[in-house]
Amino acid sequence: MTDHTTPPSDTSAAANAAADRTEPPEADAEDRGAPITVLQVEPDARSAELLEVFAARLTDRVRVRSVERLADALDALDAGVEIDGERVAVDCVVTEQLLPDGDGIELTERLRGAGSGLPVVFNTTCPSEEREAAAFGAGADAYFEKGADRGRFDAVLDRVRALVDERGGRAGGAEPPVAQTPRTPGSPGERLRSEE
Repeated sequence: MTDHTTPPSDTSAAANAAADRTEPPEADAEDRGAPITVLQVEPDARSAELLEVFAARLTDRVRVRSVERLADALDALDAGVEIDGERVAVDCVVTEQLLPDGDGIELTERLRGAGSGLPVVFNTTCPSEEREAAAFGAGADAYFEKGADRGRFDAVLDRVRALVDERGGRAGGAEPPVAQTPRTPGSPGERLRSEE
């Protein structure tokens, strides 16, 4: 890692340069911010377990908690999820399209209707163009077709990290539950479709 400290004589120049710099280009993605809490809404226990296991193996930063139903997801978004004995706000939702008591589109519409800017990523077995268009129309940020290969999980987790980092994530866990966070609509590059 490069040492970015400056000699005392360069203090004012360094302060001006720091104001223009968001982060050093060689910074690792894992060093960018606080842990990310993902709420996965997935009715299939095996699929839910796969994302949880891949996240635990691939990154120390992303923590996944899973629920099976739309109603459980809404409760978790209001109350937060338990991580290491603490209740924390959710930073991102990863949802299947079809749920036992609704669907991912309804979940996304409810979040957007409540003014939430919480990123929503679809990881689904429903790759039809109509469903994908409906998901983006409801306010989804990314849409992935499920696959069991590591590259698919890498892509989903990379997109989750990027979306949370773009929105600033949480600073020290002081933010209220994310379902109440206002959304900044219309940002360029806000949505991504991935077939990787």
